[in-house]
Amino acid sequence: MAHTAFSSRAWGLALAPLFTLNFPLHALAQASAEAAKPESVTVTGRYEAPPAQMAGFGEVPLARTPLQVTSINTTALRDLGIDTLGEITKLDASISDAYNAPGYWSSVRVRGFQLDNRNNYRRDGLPISGETSLMLDNKERLEVLKGISGAQAGLSSPAGLANLVVKRPRGHATSLLLGWTEKASLKAAVDVDRQLGAAGSEDSLGLRVNAAYEKLEPQLRNAKGERGLLAATLQAKPSRDDVLDAEVEWSRQSQPSVPGFSLLGTRLPSADEFDPRLNLNNQSWSQPVVFEGQTASLRWTRALSKDWQFTAHAVSQHLHTDDRLAFPYGCSAENNYDRYCSDGSFDLYDFRSEGERRRTQALALNLEGQWRTAHLKHHLSTGLQWSQLTARFGRQAYNWAGVGQVDGSVQVPAAPDLTDENTQRDERSLEWHLRDRMELAQDWSLWLGLRASQLDRSSVRTDGSRAIRYEQRFATPWLAATWQLSPETMAYASAGQGVETDVTPNRSRYTNPGEPLPALKSTQYELGLKHNSKALGWG
Repeated sequence: MAHTAFSSRAWGLALAPLFTLNFPLHALAQASAEAAKPESVTVTGRYEAPPAQMAGFGEVPLARTPLQVTSINTTALRDLGIDTLGEITKLDASISDAYNAPGYWSSVRVRGFQLDNRNNYRRDGLPISGETSLMLDNKERLEVLKGISGAQAGLSSPAGLANLVVKRPRGHATSLLLGWTEKASLKAAVDVDRQLGAAGSEDSLGLRVNAAYEKLEPQLRNAKGERGLLAATLQAKPSRDDVLDAEVEWSRQSQPSVPGFSLLGTRLPSADEFDPRLNLNNQSWSQPVVFEGQTASLRWTRALSKDWQFTAHAVSQHLHTDDRLAFPYGCSAENNYDRYCSDGSFDLYDFRSEGERRRTQALALNLEGQWRTAHLKHHLSTGLQWSQLTARFGRQAYNWAGVGQVDGSVQVPAAPDLTDENTQRDERSLEWHLRDRMELAQDWSLWLGLRASQLDRSSVRTDGSRAIRYEQRFATPWLAATWQLSPETMAYASAGQGVETDVTPNRSRYTNPGEPLPALKSTQYELGLKHNSKALGWG
């Protein structure tokens, strides 16, 4: 359902760092003794991006990878006032809005292509659904891989991938954040990080708990809401060679969404004609969009030798959504359905799709390490990934309710009858990957990637009609070469493929109803130059 791209968070959590307290509790008893010591202050002028987890080439610094990745940690996200994925457009000129309505899930474009909310979002490298409100309070960093990502995800739009890296236990610290944004939005968050047992010992146990609550009262009218998060991560080292990571997260957001504005006939409305704070979803029967999610993951890492390790990683995401909107759309009086009427009126629909359930499950087995052949040093990674996505819906309301006005002054009666069918979806995939970074010489490296995917998709309407099922197999290769011009500067060239799939709607007006289309392959060639020093970083 369409929602506006207007963002009311014009000024926001940039104030929050002023109210952030970070204090290791165990140090409070030493406060008086430390008071007499001279204090030192360290100021850093540039953020050093960590390696990108989803690039798939281990702990290689971003400045030395033949990929364009924006990676920013939680401190920088907080300092920039970024609270949702839709606000990452502040970070990079190649990342822009696709459709970011307050109260709805975020959609962004990368290099002009839209990230697919069903296939282009990852959590610690494993697929999740982006068709929900993804909160950042328990995330260590956000990574955006720009461009073709066939070597990292067999099915992906040419936009790339977005990856959320979950916070893990690091030691004894407690962080408290208090924030005030916009008109009267208030936020409180706490991050408790504890190491239980001796650090580095075989019986060490780490625990990290994040909790956040925000009262949403933006400058937009009729858009008050709330959201909250509770999450915990546990890290255990049962032996010298084994690490277990477990995490759970619960989140909920409830807020009325904001429908988009439109042309008035053939005329573009001027900015001074309408109050930008107006929300046309202001009927007496308007209800909030509610997103609730539960996510859990478990990862086991086993060191097989000094150079090789095995990882088994699983994630399960369960989403519940109530999607509701008083939806202004089209002008039947003028036989236009892509704009409002020239006199400022519009058709108003009652849209309700309640009890939507989405579930994503994935399991990845990965082996990585390094070895030498002749004069070459290989950094290898290979593994299997299985994933399953299901979406279950009931019948929905999408009914004409009356005629509204762009000044928001007209109230119409509700039309909540469930008269429209919805679509149930299932998708299963099995993927195998091989990645190799070969050191050809001191300054030259060759990078190879290949992903082979087997996809099984099906869908059916809630009344049992228009059933479709199809299977596809495809491979997505990737190749790059890097040349280290100096310790700070690297040049690279790469070529790769990505794949999207689609099917003809199973309706009689099509000549090939229900027929899967050939895999839609996209190809990318890229030349890049990167520089990274203590004084400056650019690419």
